[in-house]
Amino acid sequence: MGDRRPVVHVIGLGPGPSGLITLETMELMQKAGEVLVRTERHPCVEDLRARGINLRFLDRHYQEGDSMQEVYTSMAREVAEEAGAGGEAYYATPGHPLLAEMTVQLLLREELEVRLHSAVSFLDAVFSTLELDAVEGLLLLDGDRLLQRGYQVLDPRVGTLIAQVDSRLKASEVKLVILELYPPSHPVKVVSAAASGEETSQEVSLEEMDREERFDHLTTIFLPALDESSIYDFQRLLDVIARLRGPGGCPWDRKQTHGSLARHMVEEAYEAVDAIDHGNWEHLSEELGDLMLQVTLHAQLGSEEGTFDIRDTLRLIIDKLLRRHPHVFGDVKLHTPEEVIARWELIKAEERGEPSLLDGVAEGLPALIYAYKLQSRAARIGFDWDRGEDVLPKLEEEIGEFKEALSGDGSELQEELGDMLFTLVNLGRHYGVDPEVALRGSALKFAGRFRDMEDMCRREGLRIEDMTLEELDRLWEASKEG
Repeated sequence: MGDRRPVVHVIGLGPGPSGLITLETMELMQKAGEVLVRTERHPCVEDLRARGINLRFLDRHYQEGDSMQEVYTSMAREVAEEAGAGGEAYYATPGHPLLAEMTVQLLLREELEVRLHSAVSFLDAVFSTLELDAVEGLLLLDGDRLLQRGYQVLDPRVGTLIAQVDSRLKASEVKLVILELYPPSHPVKVVSAAASGEETSQEVSLEEMDREERFDHLTTIFLPALDESSIYDFQRLLDVIARLRGPGGCPWDRKQTHGSLARHMVEEAYEAVDAIDHGNWEHLSEELGDLMLQVTLHAQLGSEEGTFDIRDTLRLIIDKLLRRHPHVFGDVKLHTPEEVIARWELIKAEERGEPSLLDGVAEGLPALIYAYKLQSRAARIGFDWDRGEDVLPKLEEEIGEFKEALSGDGSELQEELGDMLFTLVNLGRHYGVDPEVALRGSALKFAGRFRDMEDMCRREGLRIEDMTLEELDRLWEASKEG
């Protein structure tokens, strides 16, 4: 018996007058020597007093705490200490003890025996006021939790109840979060004093929600679901792709395979890079969408074939990120980018379990990038020139071999040109120049100057295709000066 834990009776007072309290709960409070009550701001308090129930209110903690977490923690501590001193304590909360009641959650973590005495919840009252059938799907949030977690926690496909929006200021903050997903004209219902006998439900637009003083501790906001046509999220994209690929969908999309889509993936990636190079962020946003389209198309194909689906793709990349960032999600200490890269490569090697240092470099990469990555891998074991200038004699050697191939039958030209390019990549790598970026820059420079030449021709009333090489050279030099 000496090991018996202190007992806390947690009593639900319901959302309104004492008539909503169960007979069993009422009898329990009448037999108790004293009932600790979280707040005096409850419609049934006066009736409980009239019944001779001894009440001790904990409202002072609201003034003493610097945050709501501190308030609830100190309340739960007082209840636990009361139970520890007398072996038993009675604690009453508004509504249902397990619905939006942080103090009860804190008590459940203590070395106590917590006995819950259920009650009508504010949800029952709100459902009645709104004539709402929750079986259609419902998201229940607390106003403070919504503000902490942001709009990502909202699900526009189901109705949402946001409880404890207890001030006009909080309503304004909640509105700003909701506006991240919902249009200003979206209807909301503000439910006040549900089950009190004086309950009201006002329907207003979202943008007008906080324009009047209609908020207190008994206020709940109901946010109806959005129409599917107004939802723009990842799930909607998946649904659109499935429809395009499904019966009666798009003939072009239905015809595609992983192989036929491969080149589009590369093209969209390069267009995204081009937007980055030009600093065109609006265009980048569009191109990232096109790139995401390719990802989701491949995932839909995988789902249809039974090989994988988007959930597998997301699981794999999330697991990989967690695994390869032990310095963020684990207890490994890394302090510099160089340490991070070294650790990353070590983890990748362990994952592959393959013998070659070159394993994992995709052969489908653009040739310049592929060469750069191969050389970088080989350099890790010291298979490399010590200095950039040491590459120059090798480049001269490759140029000489290319010149020799020119005098032959042409069968070795491709190989020798490839060797020369490979050596140029190595030269750029030693000097910290990305060959892909360098060549792209030169190509863009050429394109810009050639367009300038065309503009000069048009201004002079000339046709560029009719000009001699000497005349074209003159225009080229002029474009360089411009």
